Amino acid sequence: MAARATRAAFFIFDPTIVPESPKPSDEEISDAKIIYYSPSCAPAEEKRSQVGLLEGLIAFTGMFGSKDPLRSMRTKQLAFSVLEAEPHTWMVLAMRHGSSAHDSQRGKEQEASPDEDGLADTTLRAVLRNCYAVFRLLHGEIQSFVKEQSMHKLFDLLEDFIPAFLETIDASNLGIFHEINGFHYGPVERNTCVSIHCFLVKLQEQFTLLRHAALLYNAHLIYFSLSVSDMQVLYSYLVSFNGAVSNHKLNRGPFGRIPTAASQPGGGCSSFGRAFLLAEEEDFLLGVSRRPGSSGSSGPASVFVPAVYLVDGGAGQLVALMYRGIMLVLVFEESAQLDSKTLESVRAAATRAAGDGLSLAELHPLIAAQYSQVMDTEDEYRFLYYNHTNHAVRLSNQPSTARSLLGGSRPGGGSGPRPAERMVLSPLHAALADPTLKCREISWKSSDRGWICAKRWREPNFTCCWTGQA
Repeated sequence: MAARATRAAFFIFDPTIVPESPKPSDEEISDAKIIYYSPSCAPAEEKRSQVGLLEGLIAFTGMFGSKDPLRSMRTKQLAFSVLEAEPHTWMVLAMRHGSSAHDSQRGKEQEASPDEDGLADTTLRAVLRNCYAVFRLLHGEIQSFVKEQSMHKLFDLLEDFIPAFLETIDASNLGIFHEINGFHYGPVERNTCVSIHCFLVKLQEQFTLLRHAALLYNAHLIYFSLSVSDMQVLYSYLVSFNGAVSNHKLNRGPFGRIPTAASQPGGGCSSFGRAFLLAEEEDFLLGVSRRPGSSGSSGPASVFVPAVYLVDGGAGQLVALMYRGIMLVLVFEESAQLDSKTLESVRAAATRAAGDGLSLAELHPLIAAQYSQVMDTEDEYRFLYYNHTNHAVRLSNQPSTARSLLGGSRPGGGSGPRPAERMVLSPLHAALADPTLKCREISWKSSDRGWICAKRWREPNFTCCWTGQA
């Protein structure tokens, strides 16, 4: 918790908002621009000062005609990341430099050097982009929400969402995985992919209000019918966290919040981090909960189907069914009446063997065998591979004893880079991506880590390789 405490503030403001009163005071004019500020208990003057500073800098840098006038700013103690999430709606994340937090724990006051600070501007900006992307996925655009609801309801929603999201940010463990928002793909054969496609088409014919679907195994993406941008946000939210992926992500801290009826649209709370507890190999993560005991036990079923707002697909309802390591992600029409009876019918249709090979019961043996054939083989070197074309992320296979902090078996703490190395890879990645440098390989050495080598391979792709102890 000490590392997460290094954040200073998060706020959203709109310079075009003006008070409704005919003769507002200077304080009222400043306050009207502030949509949300965290921590909400901060003094009013502190909020006005921070927002006023960023508003002035954005206006000044905008005079030079840049499309993205201000991205970041640093002071002696704070690193600011700035994002125009929507037209004239700005989001700002301010975090204390890692060295400042470290020195304060030792009881010493030293000035932080931005050049030596581990918080890279590109990483903080990636965190901010993900924050907005997840909010938009679960609640739609900020400006649209205000028009349909009210500014007061937006504040209540943000007061639930923002602190929960910020709790997931560990300032001591920010690095390359926040910037390369990609997929861990599951290695399966082409015929199996065709069977999965036919299975989902068959399911859609039975449930006509089913719009999109995706299938994952051990949190590795195998098939999806959504746009790549929508799938990236869904994948990031459902299973991916700081390089590790797991079907149980939403059941673990810092996520794992209890699903409530209030998290439905207009209820005042966010669906962020809320899901049913997975106690069986076959259960709904998002959908309908099974009561304790047998299927015939008494008590009404609990239904939790959060709304989602896809950039390319519009509004819908999100359902996620687990089956022996398979995650079946379904997006239904916004108008679909998804009660417990309907969801149980979806479960039965998806999992019951049909004799034609088009069910999860029949697909599972094929997927599991093909996945294990590739993923259970250990690699000689530790590496991270990222493909800019299809957003594929590949980590080296390390000894099977390595377990994910999220509860999954792949990839875990022993796969890919160590936490201390992730910050190093961010500037190496930025250097390779910089068109002005035109470099194809960068090597970096530390006395306690050995060599870290980043290289570009076949222009669309980016590869990070490093040697050392596994």
